[in-house]
Amino acid sequence: MKLKLLLVLCITLSANAQGLSEILKALDASQKVKSLQEKAYSDIASNEIQSSYDAPELGLSVARAKDSMQSGTEYGITLSQSITQPFASYTKEKTSEFLNNSIRQELKHTLHLLTLQTSLLYHNACVSQEVKEKATMLFNDQNKRFEQLQKAYDLGEISRNNLLFNKLDLVKLKQKISAYEREYLVELSKLQESVDNILVEDLYCSDLLEIKREVKLSSIENHNEIKNISFLKDSSKTTYTLYDSMFQSIGYELGYDKELDADIFTFGISIPLDSLTAKNEKQKAKYLYQTSFLETKKDVMVKEIQSKSKSLQLKLETLYDEYVLLSTEILPLSDELLKLSASALREGESTAMEYLDASRSYSENILEVLEIKKNYYNELFELYKVADIELGE
Repeated sequence: MKLKLLLVLCITLSANAQGLSEILKALDASQKVKSLQEKAYSDIASNEIQSSYDAPELGLSVARAKDSMQSGTEYGITLSQSITQPFASYTKEKTSEFLNNSIRQELKHTLHLLTLQTSLLYHNACVSQEVKEKATMLFNDQNKRFEQLQKAYDLGEISRNNLLFNKLDLVKLKQKISAYEREYLVELSKLQESVDNILVEDLYCSDLLEIKREVKLSSIENHNEIKNISFLKDSSKTTYTLYDSMFQSIGYELGYDKELDADIFTFGISIPLDSLTAKNEKQKAKYLYQTSFLETKKDVMVKEIQSKSKSLQLKLETLYDEYVLLSTEILPLSDELLKLSASALREGESTAMEYLDASRSYSENILEVLEIKKNYYNELFELYKVADIELGE
């Protein structure tokens, strides 16, 4: 009956726990993400306004006229508009397209980093929870062993110095548990701050990323930041061609004037000679230098991303090797040594101090494995951010 109740309790807790996919789904629907998207859509709309035509202007004039022969009212109507010349119109549309692609790319990258940061917080909170639970379990086991040590002291088998030494060790472990508890609560709080539309209370933690030695990098040209710079560079180059043309716009004016003795129709065209001004030359220089700057910035960023990604890959490999060594070799040996020490103690072939030393070594190894696990995830998600890798690749 007790076993059934325990199973029901475990199933209930697991059902109420929140997994990474549920938290990321909530993140996608959060106000934080919505505000970032609306800002990007606003910037895109602003760019599209820049590439559209100005509205026509309607003019109306009325006058009272009188001469020696007659008198009456005269009036005039004009309709005028400035229109981007066909080549310039195409250039502006392409510039707007490149800028909009840059905004979308930047939004995509920002949301990607937000997803990775939230996922890292989830992994850190889960590992901290595991550390806290393991430390509590080790404390309970070590406390029972200390009771055995107390009996050994009462029988005169060990000195008070050895008893106090192990008592101090037990108290230090209890202090560590308090620190682990605080660390877990801080990380759970940070995770809660990253999503504003659900209450994060209990974590599933069975969906953490697999710990592996190699993480494959995608092509650098597919990196969101590199794509963004490429779009900005294309926009700058296109804008330069606009200022490099003889004229960028033309204007027309249609008019009708009703005079006392005549109807006058007019049609006019205006062509701004922007290419003849110093301002136009400075605009050309601006976009020429800007294009060169963006090209250089792209080259520098490519090298920085590749260099940092390689460094992070090497760190991951080292942490993986250390994790595997501890979890598959050192920890099993430490566990076996603990069991042999316990058996020898029961048979009178070993002392309580030797048994407690083996227990302490086992506890330290377990906590060290979990610490390396946490360091691994920190470096893994840093690599995901730097190399712009999708979650789980």
